[in-house]
Amino acid sequence: MKTKIAQLTLLTIACGSLALAQPNRLPVEITNTLRLEYDDNVFTSGKGSETGKQDSFKIQNQIEFLLDREQNATYWGLRYAPSFIWYDDRPGDSTDINHQLDFTLSHQFSPLSRLQVRNTLRAAEEPELVEEDVTVRRRNDFLYNSLNLSYDTQVVPEKTTVRVDGRYAVMRYDDSAVADIADYDQFVAGLNVIQQLAPNTSGGIEFRYQELSYENDLRDLEAIQVGATLSKIFSPTLQGDLRFGYEYRDADNAAEQTSDSPYVDGSVVFLPAVNTRLTVGAGFSKDQSPLNRFAQQERTRVYTTLAQTLSPATTLYVSGSFSQGSFDRDDATSAFDPDLHTDGDENVVRFSTRLTHRLNVKNSIEAAYQYTELDSDVRPDDDFERNRVSIAWKYSFQ
Repeated sequence: MKTKIAQLTLLTIACGSLALAQPNRLPVEITNTLRLEYDDNVFTSGKGSETGKQDSFKIQNQIEFLLDREQNATYWGLRYAPSFIWYDDRPGDSTDINHQLDFTLSHQFSPLSRLQVRNTLRAAEEPELVEEDVTVRRRNDFLYNSLNLSYDTQVVPEKTTVRVDGRYAVMRYDDSAVADIADYDQFVAGLNVIQQLAPNTSGGIEFRYQELSYENDLRDLEAIQVGATLSKIFSPTLQGDLRFGYEYRDADNAAEQTSDSPYVDGSVVFLPAVNTRLTVGAGFSKDQSPLNRFAQQERTRVYTTLAQTLSPATTLYVSGSFSQGSFDRDDATSAFDPDLHTDGDENVVRFSTRLTHRLNVKNSIEAAYQYTELDSDVRPDDDFERNRVSIAWKYSFQ
């Protein structure tokens, strides 16, 4: 660990020195963010925890390197952001080093055809992993990678577009006991045919295939979605998107192996003023289960986000969401013990607000607050609340 800290510190100093010495010749954009944070539940400890909640003051420093190039019909970008976190009062290890690496490639084969490639790599210690408001709390180091590809072509110019996309994601935990339960591979492939119905309206059909494979096989499944999409600009200040359809699932180890269910996901964007953007959305679908004893869940989610420019230098962001996962005995795996476990609902509430202010071209500051709450019937001992308050200073070497 000390070696990691020393290496990260030397890297930060070296890059900072390079930026200060040659500000006009840097081939890469470099920014550094120093964050001070108070966290009242660093382990997201549940109400049934023997030790109870553990609060801590944290210091986080993240240096970000951004390199991008555009030549003729090809664009590519690379972002690397290592971060070092020190905890004032956390039992066990008081430091974490996390890594974020993102790669983007876009190539325009012709005015009608385009390929996009995106890869996301995360390597983190003592992580809090959140996927679309589902909090997976495995207190263990992990490696996560997601490769996404999409290809668009206009088979009828400005009228009909065909999109083919795919995703392959892997999750790997360091600890073997956690890995046996939580490691997984996910493959998703999709096809969309989008038709321009009117100048401000488009609609289409979609097909999705998903294959999910866990290390212990308990939550393995295959899923097929067939549905439709609709997108409409009602006015310069209002637009909406909707996707809906039916899904068939085959969960290898569920009590009821096959199931089918409708799905729907919609959002509306309001632009009531030049400096205001409000998004409201809701959705219902089958989803991955965070619990080994259920192969899947039915999840309902509502959310809203607000971005408000208060001045040319100051912006306020507010977001909130509520999701409810329903776990049914039909989806129980062999890890479900009727004498110990129960089915039911699990609710996750998230709220965050962030205020940013740009001091000058190189410096900006930020104040943020985040709240998370888990209220579960199926794992009541894990119910928790978490508050995080932070201030940050961001400096650009460019």
